[in-house]
Amino acid sequence: AALLIGVNILGEITNGSKISFTIYGVSFQPSEFVKIIFVFFIASMLFRKINAARVFFSAIVAGGYILVLAASKDLGAALIFALTYLFMLFIATNSYIIFLAGLILGTMGSIGVYYIFPHIQYRVLAWRDPFSYIDGSGYQIAQSLFAISSGGLFGSGLFNGNPKAIPYVEDDMIFSAICEEMGILFGIILIIVCFLSFFMIMQIGIRTMDQFSKLICTGLAVAYAVQIFLTVGGGIKFIPLTGVTLPFVSYGGSSVLATIFVFFIVQGIYLKSLRMVSRIQEEYDDATE
Repeated sequence: AALLIGVNILGEITNGSKISFTIYGVSFQPSEFVKIIFVFFIASMLFRKINAARVFFSAIVAGGYILVLAASKDLGAALIFALTYLFMLFIATNSYIIFLAGLILGTMGSIGVYYIFPHIQYRVLAWRDPFSYIDGSGYQIAQSLFAISSGGLFGSGLFNGNPKAIPYVEDDMIFSAICEEMGILFGIILIIVCFLSFFMIMQIGIRTMDQFSKLICTGLAVAYAVQIFLTVGGGIKFIPLTGVTLPFVSYGGSSVLATIFVFFIVQGIYLKSLRMVSRIQEEYDDATE
């Protein structure tokens, strides 16, 4: 939380949001790493016996993280944190009422954010009709759509496109650049690979017998999936642009390194689960001999 507050105070403004700061020439985006710490904290709160006090305290802490991110205008990260917490809480409590209440509160919060932050209103206007605002707020989305359509199904070929025409293409619109040069078909395959990665993490979480590990896998998988949805959805005009990166693809060392840590953690949980199953099998074999 201290890192996020530090960004809110000292961070550099990018597209209206404070998401990073620079130390000795190295740019650093703390929310990518805090996201992992956040998942571990919520898992530690919810893996034991669930009661109202634990749910309430975890909700207060999660709300604090989300408010700090909202104050930094990093609303894409705030949405990732919110949905990650909501799904982890649902897995821990198995309560559809809590899940539905969380969705309703999140929707109300999103409406409130729309009226509080003017740059969100501009993004919604650009999302609804980017070509009417092509000389202003709609320019980025319009160029993204032009790039995707000009590439066609099989793309224009490497270095034959013009991705630099899209503002912040390395960060926000890398999916559009990929579709332009490698084709929409390649973009679909990329989405399938990301979905399979999400499915793999969830499958590992389901199969593990440790509730703590199950919650960690759920949180990391949801955060990964929501980030991909926001990036791709924003680039193809399915949802308003949020400005988050595409894991392992977009430019940004913090995002790449944090995603590597995520897969390391999941791999560790998988190996631990295998050892646990093997030990149980050995004990069963000894008991039956």
